[in-house]
Amino acid sequence: MSRSDSSPEQAAGAEELRARLYLMLEAFEREEPSKTWLEIRELVDRSSRLSVLRSLLRDLRGAVAALSPSGRRTLETALQEQFGPDSEWQRELAIVERVRARGRIRSEREYRAVQAYQDSIAGDRARQDEFLALGAMLDDFSAAP
Repeated sequence: MSRSDSSPEQAAGAEELRARLYLMLEAFEREEPSKTWLEIRELVDRSSRLSVLRSLLRDLRGAVAALSPSGRRTLETALQEQFGPDSEWQRELAIVERVRARGRIRSEREYRAVQAYQDSIAGDRARQDEFLALGAMLDDFSAAP
């Protein structure tokens, strides 16, 4: 993002992203205590850029697949109760749907959205075919000149 993240709307957006990230980090810390979560928390604390917070959120969404099924459900319920629908995730899912319908990735933004979504379904055996199809699209985009 080239402009400053200083407007009241951006500040409010950053605070909501931070709160989402903290809630997610708490879930990871409960299931698998690690110094890594503290380091990520410190990065969230220090970050003043929406783009960095969005990137961290995208990464943690992918990592949610590594939580136990009950841990995932608990986190998803807590996120829904505290924040309601995640409009950014819905936008990402819409991008993934367009990519799937088209059958290929056309931009870095689409690549990141597909990659984050693929990460989020990585542990779900029922979605293995979808995971592999998305992986092929990611590979094709990466290999393109």
